[in-house]
Amino acid sequence: MPNELNTLTPEIISSLVINGDLSKMTPAQKVDLYNYRCHQAGLDPSAKPFDLLTLNGKQILYANAGATQQLTATRNLSHQVTNRELVDGIYCVFVRVTGPDGRSTENMGAVPVENLKGEAKANAMLKATTKAIRRAVLAHCGLGLMDETEVETIPGAAKVEMPTLQGTVVDATVNGWTLEAQEMFADLQDKIYVAFKDADKLDKHPAEAEKWRKRMASDTAENVLVPMAKFVDKLAEAAKASTAAA
Repeated sequence: MPNELNTLTPEIISSLVINGDLSKMTPAQKVDLYNYRCHQAGLDPSAKPFDLLTLNGKQILYANAGATQQLTATRNLSHQVTNRELVDGIYCVFVRVTGPDGRSTENMGAVPVENLKGEAKANAMLKATTKAIRRAVLAHCGLGLMDETEVETIPGAAKVEMPTLQGTVVDATVNGWTLEAQEMFADLQDKIYVAFKDADKLDKHPAEAEKWRKRMASDTAENVLVPMAKFVDKLAEAAKASTAAA
């Protein structure tokens, strides 16, 4: 993997692990870390799912709207608002996020609305729902990052531009996979999910999806996409045969 974090000094690694501070990294190291986190989460780095934030003298990564949208799409997550309530002028929304394997995670979003009226109040209530969904998605996927809706409420927090290397924020090629190949992989994963769903065999989908994700992380695009496409065709043929027999 080209974006391994083996160029960092012990001092920088210590600062990153103990304090979560990126400020001592060089621009190249920040981009390497950015690509690394994207790859670990299965995100497309060229879509810029993370941003940099300066807070209390530290630089940290936080997830923007693109991160949660990608995670929802690539992991086939669904969300459901389970409750809404007003507590001492605070509007609270509770959301449950569920994956194809049936595992679910709940989280909440809260915004003050006591002194708001009309459109301002409506927008605040919508933000509470958005915040709840994004927090639940990030928690479900195991990403210990703040969401951008949380950043907006932190006094003194300031967004920082990601460093640019050779005219681009991040390299669209991850582990030898071009952006086009990554999109093809995501499309085939979607087709596999739909095939299992149509066959009422969603219980088998998580293991199959994980198998292809592991192959993507360890092999070339050509060696993965070709057999993956054949597998999708096989599922389609089996579905046709089943329909004809019925």
